[in-house]
Amino acid sequence: MSRLYSAIDAVAGIIVVFARLVIIVSGIALTIVTTANVVIRYISTSGGLSFAQELPMLMFPWFIIGGIVIAAHAGGHMAVEWLYDKLASRSRTVALIIANGISVAAFLVLAYQATVVAEIAGAEHSAVLQLPNSIGYYSLSIGAVLVSIVTIAATARVLRLGWDHRLELKPEELAL
Repeated sequence: MSRLYSAIDAVAGIIVVFARLVIIVSGIALTIVTTANVVIRYISTSGGLSFAQELPMLMFPWFIIGGIVIAAHAGGHMAVEWLYDKLASRSRTVALIIANGISVAAFLVLAYQATVVAEIAGAEHSAVLQLPNSIGYYSLSIGAVLVSIVTIAATARVLRLGWDHRLELKPEELAL
């Protein structure tokens, strides 16, 4: 059983590293594209880069979902901390399992529904880049699955090591 918990922790760690990379890469790309478009609009009569309106709309969902995954891993996404503080040790763990179970189920339903919508939206393409409009929906679907996995890992961590080893979101310590 210890190997299973270690594997779950390792997968969650890989997912968090991936989410951080997505945030960093997409954040830098969003900044560069937006800045370049503003500069070109002021020095050119063409009105800017034609793709600069579409690219941020395609990248921004990935940027946001990366943050949601990291927050979920740290126990800060859809948190109900006030309830945990009012419960005894055993009840607190049961409440965490129930809350995380509901969260995992909801995110898996969201992942499925986002995939269904993505298949529909994939028929349309962006005007300039000709990329399918399903990209944002697939980011939501993938992100929802990743949130489910890290939530399962957080729950397994508490079951294995106890409440004191639960990851807690501390904004002052949260760095990419």
